[in-house]
Amino acid sequence: MKKKNLTGQRSLPRSSKWLSLCASGLMFSFIAACGSGSENNSNDKKTAETDTITVNEGDTESFQELGVINIKEGQWEKYLSTMQTNIANSRQEPENLSFTLYQPEDGKQQALWFERFENKAAYDKHQEYDYLKAVLEVVGEVADGEITSIALKEVPEVPAAVVTPVPAKDQSKRNVIVLFDVKPEKRQAFIDAIAEVTPHARQALGNLGFNIFQYADDPNKFALIEGWESVAVHEAHLEQDYSKKLDAAIEGIFVSNPMDTRWLAKDISQ
Repeated sequence: MKKKNLTGQRSLPRSSKWLSLCASGLMFSFIAACGSGSENNSNDKKTAETDTITVNEGDTESFQELGVINIKEGQWEKYLSTMQTNIANSRQEPENLSFTLYQPEDGKQQALWFERFENKAAYDKHQEYDYLKAVLEVVGEVADGEITSIALKEVPEVPAAVVTPVPAKDQSKRNVIVLFDVKPEKRQAFIDAIAEVTPHARQALGNLGFNIFQYADDPNKFALIEGWESVAVHEAHLEQDYSKKLDAAIEGIFVSNPMDTRWLAKDISQ
């Protein structure tokens, strides 16, 4: 089923047809610039095993959705198997750019999804497939409480990279998802700081993705999505000079503490 006015962050009742979005994935946040880490060593080049990353510079505006759902006790496997089937099929859609499902590293029965399409029309078409409708049915049974979904768009100053997924067999891989609420007068300073660090992060040893997105209905709210080959390379990234420079540049510019809306997660898409 299609959803209407898919902008911004909202809580959805389990019976809502809007669940077709929520069922498709997990909310994953990674902050690569706000932690402590291990030793430096040369972090300027990616390893051969990392994903292929290309920047989306098309004329149409891409469409992104980030969501989070809590799952009832005893219902995790039912949700997971249905979602994984949905993701495998969704990734085959010609206009799908990515689709990832995450679970917090602490094992909490919470799922986060992040999906990207070339444009909103492609996303709307995606809602009509049977594998997504199957998720919608299951979500109505397994969701524990309300479901949150956030529509996102790219930040023009920092074009998002398209990341080719790799098999998620190694659970040592780290994903970071962070939500930022920036003071209106500090918005450009935040964007400038992220634009400065992004090329360094994408070229860092073991980086699998580093993208910033803006809420579709609020220019002062953002979501950062990161992927790393391991906890160790993520922590090493945080110790780099460019990360410390970012820490200094964004100090005091937020309405709320981003660490309160930060997830360290594993990829459970497959």
